[in-house]
Amino acid sequence: MKYLYIFLLVLVSLPQFAQQPEESSLQDLYQNALYQSDELLYGREYKYYYYYQISTPLIPEDPLPSASIIIQGNPYENVMLLYDTFRDMVVYFAPYNVKNNIIFPLIINRDIIDEFTLSLSTGRVRFRYLEFPDDQNGKLTSGFYELVSDEDCQFLIHHTSVIVEEDGREMYHYKTDRYIINAGDVYKIKGKKSLLEALSDRAIEVRKYLKSYRIRVRRADKDQIKGIVSYYNSLKLP
Repeated sequence: MKYLYIFLLVLVSLPQFAQQPEESSLQDLYQNALYQSDELLYGREYKYYYYYQISTPLIPEDPLPSASIIIQGNPYENVMLLYDTFRDMVVYFAPYNVKNNIIFPLIINRDIIDEFTLSLSTGRVRFRYLEFPDDQNGKLTSGFYELVSDEDCQFLIHHTSVIVEEDGREMYHYKTDRYIINAGDVYKIKGKKSLLEALSDRAIEVRKYLKSYRIRVRRADKDQIKGIVSYYNSLKLP
């Protein structure tokens, strides 16, 4: 019924477009009628500040319709999202926000984002905006983080980009940092020592776990660290 109404609306409006072609187009009318309730469209235009052909701070590099996002409790599936790891922004490529055959991406207001999920080389990755106080010696700043483990002891990954000059050009180098938040304290995980410090109240058991599974923390992947944190959380259960 909704689409029939839109079709009839387009037909009724045809004479108006014949008289005033400069004001809009048939395609614009159709898209506005069909997508007028799209909450993702309420944001300012995203301006490119880098040469995409040289390097990009966006992940993933191509806006494929494989992402999802929750806006104020409303889920949106199969949308085209990218995450700007340098400016900490969620960029939306609306396939119908087109001018001169070019999609104009928009920055989604972070205040309305509950969480979003991207498809990266490491699999489906869930991000959430987290706020941290300023009195923690700069260990973590407020922003979007990959929420790997959302139990009492949390495992987070911070996706960022830094500018490096190469051959007289500014290049954006993508990197990830791993953190554990335990009992309100933040620990940056670099190797075995920092991991055991973060899980110090169960260090003996965790050390045995690492030995049993032959895990070298510095080289461990995300799933291995997640497994360690899940094991630690299981030890804390009553």
